[in-house]
Amino acid sequence: MKSKFKASYTVEASLLFPFILAVTVLLIYFSFFIHDRAVMDAAANQAAIRGSEITSPGGDIFSKVQDTGKRETEGRLLATKNVDMDISVDGKEVKVTFSGDFRIPGGVIPVPGMSTGNTEITACAHSSRIDPAAFIRECRVVEEHVGKGKD
Repeated sequence: MKSKFKASYTVEASLLFPFILAVTVLLIYFSFFIHDRAVMDAAANQAAIRGSEITSPGGDIFSKVQDTGKRETEGRLLATKNVDMDISVDGKEVKVTFSGDFRIPGGVIPVPGMSTGNTEITACAHSSRIDPAAFIRECRVVEEHVGKGKD
């Protein structure tokens, strides 16, 4: 019985399939990386904004920022483990930095020369703290100047 297909198609497919599979897996993990980076960036922004809203002298900024950061990242990261949050409050600025280990399981090494499939993701955000009463006063001054220009 004579076949229409040559055996070379099978050999070519067996050589090409591992490459296609590796590229597909790397694309999937690259999308996981982008997702985790976006989640950590959004969490850092939310936590920094939450910390900048607390203006009372007795307000516990660190616990509010930490609670917000944990709530925003809990259960949302796909491949990032060992997430650490660093909070610094100096003067009128709140800075929040997230860092974590992005792991690619199965021994896949995405970049030649890397010893493991681990890389670090960092996301940083900062927000200025403002005094609400002073901000409202400044807005009213601006409104008065704008209103005078219309006459």
